[in-house]
Amino acid sequence: MNRDVIARSALRLLDANGIEGVTMRTLAAELGVQAPSLYWHVKSKEDIFRAMAAAMSEDATALMTAADRRAPGRECITRWARALRRTMLIHRDGARVFAGTLATDPAGFYVVESVLDAWREIGFSPAEAALRTSLLRHFIVGFCIETQTLTQLHGESGDGRLDELQASINPERFPLAARALPILLGTTDDDQFELGVRLMLADITAPDGRHHVAR
Repeated sequence: MNRDVIARSALRLLDANGIEGVTMRTLAAELGVQAPSLYWHVKSKEDIFRAMAAAMSEDATALMTAADRRAPGRECITRWARALRRTMLIHRDGARVFAGTLATDPAGFYVVESVLDAWREIGFSPAEAALRTSLLRHFIVGFCIETQTLTQLHGESGDGRLDELQASINPERFPLAARALPILLGTTDDDQFELGVRLMLADITAPDGRHHVAR
């Protein structure tokens, strides 16, 4: 038994029972061991989440080919964003587990190195590249949390709640909101995510003053 085996078992529990179902007790039962034996490998529930995040980071890395990592600046960053999003959405509550963790696995660092190099290629300093990578990661994780939360609401008579939301808007008092809501509800998550990434990468001006328009 090692951290990866524990993480993979925890991800199976996550898929079956959600984030609240991942505990030391349930994980020990899943692995067929006594809970105290887990403490040799993971120190707490938060440490389990870190191991799970490392496993998801490794899976996201596997989705990126060598060609993805060697792609031109913006394309490399976009492919990383898509891979990270896809990996979190594969697992129920995956984004909530991933949020707030910093995976320290070599595979994750390998991809981050490629992303940082992509920012450097665009013309940013290491400090600026680090901040932009972090902010883009925040967007991806936050977007996935929102997506998964809304998906769960849809599963719990979400359509009725959306109808209630539409009915609650007075179009005379809030005309723009009334017109915007059907557009938002009619736009797929994929399209919204792609727009968000494009907005974060478009019309970039590097600190050196050079203007970089998205290709």
